Amino acid sequence: MSPESSADLLYLELDDVIGLHADLFGLDDQGARDRLRDPDGLRSALNRAKTFAHSMNADIATQGAALAHGIAEGQPFLEGNKRTGLIALRTFLAINGYDVEASQEERADWMMSLSRGQTIEELAERIRAVLREVPPASEDESMP
Repeated sequence: MSPESSADLLYLELDDVIGLHADLFGLDDQGARDRLRDPDGLRSALNRAKTFAHSMNADIATQGAALAHGIAEGQPFLEGNKRTGLIALRTFLAINGYDVEASQEERADWMMSLSRGQTIEELAERIRAVLREVPPASEDESMP
């Protein structure tokens, strides 16, 4: 995949990830906020994708890996940081027209490998190997 211009990509915001964490754990947004122990750390993790794009002309796989790594290893929530990092990664890819063709076990291993020292670039290589463009849903398909 070629590098993506950060001007062409959509990025997750703090409230987006709080909502993802809430959905993941069956909480409301306030419940998820109550489990956020380091809001500045989460903001920093969210900015990593843009930073990698600007400073290294990183492709979407590397930007997503930096985002997932920042959440998983930065531990901004009291629990569930790896799961939140993975869902943030997949959401970041999805809102930009990509998905990964990897099993749940493979995706879980991506996140567990971060704890064993896997680098952002190594994770990006794994993502890149299974990254697929997905056509945007037509308005008719997205209507209930």
